[in-house]
Amino acid sequence: MMKKIFNKSILLVVILNLMAIGCTEDFEEINTNPNQPDQLSNPGLLLPEIVRASMDDYYTGSWRRGNVVADYLANQFVSAFDWTPADASEYFLWGFYGHMRNVNTLYELAVAQGHENYQGIALVYKSFMFQNLTDVYGDIPYSQATQAKSNVNFPEYDRQEDIYTGILADLESANQLLRPENGSVTGDILYFGDVSKWRKFANSLRLRCLLRISGRKDTSSDIARIVNNPGEHPIFESNDDQAALQYLDELGNEFPRYRATNYASSTRASESMVERFKAMNDPRLFVFAQPTPATSGSTNPEYLGVPNGIANEDLYNGGQANQSPPGLLWASVSWDEELSSPTAAQSLLMTYSELQFILAESAEKGWISGDAAGYYNEGIASHFEYYASRIPDNYTFPTAADVIAPPSYYTQDAVSYTGTQQEKLNKIWYQKWVALFNSGYEGWSHWRRTGVPAIQAGPNSLGFVPVRHLYPLTEQNLNKANYDAAVARQGADNTQTRVWWDVD
Repeated sequence: MMKKIFNKSILLVVILNLMAIGCTEDFEEINTNPNQPDQLSNPGLLLPEIVRASMDDYYTGSWRRGNVVADYLANQFVSAFDWTPADASEYFLWGFYGHMRNVNTLYELAVAQGHENYQGIALVYKSFMFQNLTDVYGDIPYSQATQAKSNVNFPEYDRQEDIYTGILADLESANQLLRPENGSVTGDILYFGDVSKWRKFANSLRLRCLLRISGRKDTSSDIARIVNNPGEHPIFESNDDQAALQYLDELGNEFPRYRATNYASSTRASESMVERFKAMNDPRLFVFAQPTPATSGSTNPEYLGVPNGIANEDLYNGGQANQSPPGLLWASVSWDEELSSPTAAQSLLMTYSELQFILAESAEKGWISGDAAGYYNEGIASHFEYYASRIPDNYTFPTAADVIAPPSYYTQDAVSYTGTQQEKLNKIWYQKWVALFNSGYEGWSHWRRTGVPAIQAGPNSLGFVPVRHLYPLTEQNLNKANYDAAVARQGADNTQTRVWWDVD
């Protein structure tokens, strides 16, 4: 009996030892999450979260701050322009740095695994994010940004001029990397694996950047080199090519403010935008604004905006009943459960219309040989067509047909491509401003570069329209030496210090 017990004990010890050896040998494999970035076999698994999360930030900042400072919308709590460093991450895109870490991981994985198309996509998206960041702040961490893995915890700030040089170089690299023959792409919720469209985005974004800095550098030859060789440098050819994130009719994937409860509680269509549209018989009025609640549903609906920078919007013109809310395409479900759409609004990274106006300005200035009037008119027409395509079928007004301008729109003095060169440029710049509605901070950046349209600070504001945003307090507290060096070089950390390319 004792012998049987002894033998069973030995057998149990042997089994336990074998189990321990097996567990030890497989421990790392068993306890490794295959979905962690450093374990991914497909870099595309990172793409949906990169795009979706960053576009949530982009859309929120665009709607709640970008549209106000560019004078598309009015909000008394924003248009006083008493911005604070605390707004940087929530509204002014500093949170992009968190998403940039995933972009860097995407790029590193793509390089390690030889996926050139993923490398190109990562470079395009990185360039888009840094272009937005530097345009808001000026000098920012760039070359050392998101390098904590390399023990760079306190990144230096790069000059905006050098950042733009880096962005343009990365976009050229992306143009060379992005080829259909370089492998398929999955996880792409922006272009659904069509790398030819990513390549067009890369070159169109280069043209945006080159025009943006043209007041500081002669970029005309670089613009011409892209435009004159579409085979090597393809650009957007229609609205179908533009970089616009489509949302879905499912919980968590609707446009970011679809479930907001404060859609029109403090935000109205701006008076200056509404009056400009009315003066030009511009049917985009019916898209960008709704009739006043007092006249909604009547045979003669009125569109009345609110000036920016006034003390009490609720008292203006008799109150909210006589003030136009923003357009229904961007309305939350709490505003109108039947007509609000989770999918009608898109995040607009860069549009075909914007590109056409870039080409129109370049042609008007003699940098490229194309027809400036043709580009200009195409920019206007494609913008009407884009919004006509966004109108849901259940709208009774506006319908898609209501959004398309009649031929007489193009022949009126304020629109017709006639006059001196400066008058033509002003017309290009005005129409481009319209086309940049809710495109992040592009409308504001466009106004800073051109001064068109005229945007005036309201009587209850600080007395000026900001030309940059303040760095977040975390930079002052945690990266002070580099923050101080940037401020000493660029100028005071306030909203009146111009960024490098803003020469006027």
